[in-house]
Amino acid sequence: MVLDRYIGKSVLSGAMLASFVMLSIFAFVDFVNQLNYVGTGDYGAIQAAIFVFMRLPQRLYELSPSILLLGGILSMGGLAANSELIVMRASGVSTMRITRSVLQTGFIIAILVALLGEYVVPDATRGAKTFRAEMIEKKLIIGGMNDIWARDGNRYVNVKRILPDHQLRGVTVYELNEEYQLNRVTYAKSAQYKDDRWELRGIKRSDISFDGVTVHKQNWMELERLILLELFSVLELESKDMSALELLTYSDYLEENKLDNDEYLLAFWIKVFTPLTCLAMLMIAMPLVFATTPRSGGVGQRIMIAILIGVIYFVFNRSINHLGLALDVAPLLSAALPLMMVMVVSVFFLRRVN
Repeated sequence: MVLDRYIGKSVLSGAMLASFVMLSIFAFVDFVNQLNYVGTGDYGAIQAAIFVFMRLPQRLYELSPSILLLGGILSMGGLAANSELIVMRASGVSTMRITRSVLQTGFIIAILVALLGEYVVPDATRGAKTFRAEMIEKKLIIGGMNDIWARDGNRYVNVKRILPDHQLRGVTVYELNEEYQLNRVTYAKSAQYKDDRWELRGIKRSDISFDGVTVHKQNWMELERLILLELFSVLELESKDMSALELLTYSDYLEENKLDNDEYLLAFWIKVFTPLTCLAMLMIAMPLVFATTPRSGGVGQRIMIAILIGVIYFVFNRSINHLGLALDVAPLLSAALPLMMVMVVSVFFLRRVN
């Protein structure tokens, strides 16, 4: 329908403008924060700018609900200020019909946000942290987005995936002799740092000599050194940067080992509800839009209202999440409660406007 396309274009243009403004602000703040590391190793201002650029997908995902709120108020508020919404309603188009057109576009954006958080953000964040670690530590060789290489004397260690709590997946250790010839390759499915030692499991060791290659298999072994523990602080992903599948897998692992997994379950449900939160933010913007008239104020006032609502929701959401962890509330409830309250408030005010 022509009306759907017209409103959809307005919402998209508003979201793009809001994305540019908010990402520019946060990119500048992130760059200023990175100046603390400039001068360490090979990490200069250009490398800091590259790091900030590589982190933009994570910022875009994190700010997506606020961006949709600001974009919705800017785009639809502009239509209201130009009396276009008044003309639509005078032509027999109800407020609910206009809201449905807005949410149709919002649904498409929400799907893109979900894909961004699941497939782009984890790899982009790993790539950014790996790049910075390489520049600062000068001990890493990058073999791909998920491959980390570290050197320890005559040993070269390749790690496919770094997980929280000092855990590694897909570890391969290449050992060289004094003539720098490869004499041993050890592969382990997993490794974890416990009690000042590395425990390796699912091991396949290949000893290389002039007589040939001898293969040994064993369930587990211990090593005093593998990779620097300091690397975890710069390479380990926080729960908010992990994909939903990674969060669910790691949460199941913790539960199987009778460890607390509430933090990761909460992050999983937040990841699930983030696209829905984007739609809720568009819904809560609509009553404000319908209350806008050509005499009710300019763009600046609408921006201030959007920022105020965004800040209130951000603080409320984080408070509920952390309070839920502290009080041992079910992670699903802690993640869903702020969204449910926003939906209820937005529907209530939409009905009053209607």
